[in-house]
Amino acid sequence: MNGYEAMFLGFFTILIRTGTAMMVLPGFSAVQVPMQMRLFIALAVSISVFAMLDAWEGFAAYRGEVTPVMLVQLILTEAFIGLALALPVRLLFLALGFAGETITQFIGVNPIPGTPIGDDQPSTTLSAMLNVTAVVLFFASGAHLSFIFALAISFTAFPPGEMLSLPALTQSLAEDLSAFFNIVLRLSAPIIIYSVIMNLVSGLVNKLTPQIPIYFVSAPFLIFGGLFILMWVGDDMLYLFNVEVNRLMDAVL
Repeated sequence: MNGYEAMFLGFFTILIRTGTAMMVLPGFSAVQVPMQMRLFIALAVSISVFAMLDAWEGFAAYRGEVTPVMLVQLILTEAFIGLALALPVRLLFLALGFAGETITQFIGVNPIPGTPIGDDQPSTTLSAMLNVTAVVLFFASGAHLSFIFALAISFTAFPPGEMLSLPALTQSLAEDLSAFFNIVLRLSAPIIIYSVIMNLVSGLVNKLTPQIPIYFVSAPFLIFGGLFILMWVGDDMLYLFNVEVNRLMDAVL
């Protein structure tokens, strides 16, 4: 394989890995982004990553002749690596949406439907608001640029044609899931603690005065108090979440 063939196959490899990552990464993979725009974004990012790398003929995958079996194997491995790089970021944002669902139920406003933003699945209004704000902070803080730089570095850490270790990847993904849900649990802890205390007090009062429908009396206080605490700590919650996103980008790097 000569230099031009290795260069063309190298750009194709970058496009496969980058396109797969863009299909999973928050913001880029939103249903509101047209498919043509996603393609142009993947091409632009692939050109940027291609400009950061050179000497494609040095990789083992480009030293021999291109065969259909080798090309199919290269496509599958690159798509798998791109998915492995972007999936933790996606799961972290899904954990934030889970926190929004949890907070909504704990403060007693779960029947309120919301407009799906970034996904075609139905969600509550609070989950949609948290997700869209987190995506804006993701781009405003430059975390997406860190991920693009991580894509360029990944070709040195995971050369084209080399398969990732599936057991190690599964263990890392399980640890990431546990860490992500611990993060969002800590972020939503003030509202959850308030809801538990309010329901505990309401239950005790209901035992003391069973003639009074305490549930209907305490529900407005639960909703108002939960929304007040959310208004009070909501900006800090999103700021700390963005800190965790940037920390994850540093870990990917």
